[in-house]
Amino acid sequence: MSYDAARAVIARRDGFAADKAFDALAAIGRHGAFVDRHDARDLVIRALDRWDEFPADARGLLQALVREYGLFPYLSDVVGLPLADRLAYEAHRPVGWTFREDLVFHSEQAMVYERLLDGQNVVLSAPTSFGKSLVIDAVLAARDFSNAAVIVPTLALMDETRRRLAHLRDRYKIITHGTQDRGQRNLWVMTQERMLEMGVPSELDFFVVDEFYKLDPSHSDERSAQLNILLWRLLETGAQFYLLGPNITAMTGASLERLRATFVSTGFSTVATDIERIHSRKETLPDDLAAACREVGPGTLIFCSSPKRTRVVANWLLHRGVGGGRDVGYAADWIADTYHPEWTVPRAVRHGIGIHHGRLPRALGHHMVRLFDEGRLPYLIVTSTLIEGVNTAAKNVVILDNKIANKKYDYFTFSNIRGRSGRMLRHFVGRVIVFNPAPSAADLEVDVPVLSQSEEASPEVLIQLPEEELSPASRERLRPYVQQRVVSVETLRKNKGVSLERQLDVGRELDSDPARWARVLSWRTPMPEASDVRAASHLLFKLTGAGPAVKTPDQLGGRLNILRRNRGDTQALIENQISRFGSEPDEAVEDTLDFLRNWAQFKIPAALTTLGSIASDVLRRSGMPSSDTSVFAGQVENLFLSPFASVLEEYGIPVPLTMKIEASLGIRSATSLDDILDRLRSMRAPADLTPFELEMFEEARAGL
Repeated sequence: MSYDAARAVIARRDGFAADKAFDALAAIGRHGAFVDRHDARDLVIRALDRWDEFPADARGLLQALVREYGLFPYLSDVVGLPLADRLAYEAHRPVGWTFREDLVFHSEQAMVYERLLDGQNVVLSAPTSFGKSLVIDAVLAARDFSNAAVIVPTLALMDETRRRLAHLRDRYKIITHGTQDRGQRNLWVMTQERMLEMGVPSELDFFVVDEFYKLDPSHSDERSAQLNILLWRLLETGAQFYLLGPNITAMTGASLERLRATFVSTGFSTVATDIERIHSRKETLPDDLAAACREVGPGTLIFCSSPKRTRVVANWLLHRGVGGGRDVGYAADWIADTYHPEWTVPRAVRHGIGIHHGRLPRALGHHMVRLFDEGRLPYLIVTSTLIEGVNTAAKNVVILDNKIANKKYDYFTFSNIRGRSGRMLRHFVGRVIVFNPAPSAADLEVDVPVLSQSEEASPEVLIQLPEEELSPASRERLRPYVQQRVVSVETLRKNKGVSLERQLDVGRELDSDPARWARVLSWRTPMPEASDVRAASHLLFKLTGAGPAVKTPDQLGGRLNILRRNRGDTQALIENQISRFGSEPDEAVEDTLDFLRNWAQFKIPAALTTLGSIASDVLRRSGMPSSDTSVFAGQVENLFLSPFASVLEEYGIPVPLTMKIEASLGIRSATSLDDILDRLRSMRAPADLTPFELEMFEEARAGL
């Protein structure tokens, strides 16, 4: 029996005849022995999905195949297994693991784990369902590290990782902010920006970089430079490391040689995937999508190209009666009351359709995923923000669009999206519905520019390297930046990862009229006047560039001053945009949320800090004063709220809820983030919370 024939037998919906079941299992064994173990493992997983329908006398053989292909987490009735199988099962348990009784590795996980326990450096490329993060947890539990760090690409993944590792809090102090005090043994869980800002601890024993392919600028964004700089700093500590990511074929020779690590690339998957192509025309696409969603049912992610597209798709499904859901009315009520009743998101949630993209407040995005994972939202419409930075328990993925924003995705990105279907120990077989042709298959080789100093290495990365580490070609590329006299090399280096050209553009502007800019940037107090903000925004805009929420320097200054006047009141900011500009509710809500999350809490504080360092350099060289911008940058990042108020977003408490519990939590009197978190752990929920607010509050406390 061939692979296709065995798969067809396993897939039959009318049950198994005993002889056909044994024939299929025998075919799996032969296929693995003589043809392809990967395909044989795939068939075993598909058979496990039909376990209850297998004849009882065939299940022992299926168990033997589970053992043969290393799928130890899927073994059942372990006590009744033959002694050799039981010994193999126990050998795949992590050392000293007391947190989850049934944790056992599959064979490839165990191999990576053993290498790390032996002190080796490992670079792992494996499918999403491999369980790469579980290896992190087990190594941290087994080894007596004094200081370890886990670097993740997004704040959402930072929160997810912090929660997942919370069972280790008796062993490590888990730190997510540079302001937190160290403990006797520490585990930093941070994004690259946050770790760079804090400074890499010199006494690090072990570090992890998740999604390491983002080191390669051809597969990342402008943040690649900061990740490369951070990797160099981490490597300087001499600590053992574990780099992990999906679907990578190889690393460039120069990168791997400098890393001195074992590169493991495996296709070992713990779920099987069925891929189906739907041919649809533009005019029938809404109906075809609705039909596909009904057919695959709950537990379905729907991938879209952009936040605006998620609203369009949500309305398609709403108008065609797709949805369902349970216990989501309170959530929909809260979203409508907090942001705007005519926003598409609460309408969709009320009917069982979640929406997740990079403009949503982080806490709201977290709860969308939670409601989906709990089965309360059957469908979740997503963009690349979720694919690149959040894990879910999705069974099915519908890939509606073949673009991210306006750019077609490549095979690597397509594979990442496709890999979100199925989940080890939850869904044996995932379904992927594709509405466009898949990109041509291609190998992915990752280059690490900070190590290879290839042409992909940006000047922002190269300028951070010691002179003796630079190649002749790199020195030549840096020559214009080293020889110019507008901004000192020390300042250019201080602003890690910030475009050197943009820094020099700001420096030249300051140098062209130092007296004028000294008046703008010499504030009488740490907080500038509104007129100073408007004037300084022309410099800030040179650093931030434009985006959907901020298109001009004047708009940047205007939105910043309006934010300060409203002190983080999201609803007031939304109403302001509707009344002043006549924006539709969807546009007003999402532009406001985009500005708060991506500009006020990220781009503008970073630009203010950079501007302050350049101004201090350029203006003081001309004998002119300039103010310290750090206090104002901190106020902007905190949305002009009480200290630490906006930080609770990262723990699952939205800013509007934080403002409601501010007095009970005693935020104004808190002396540190640790103080706030200690109070939150012991605090009782205020009586005036709505049902969904109470749910969010208790879920955040449970995750500390």
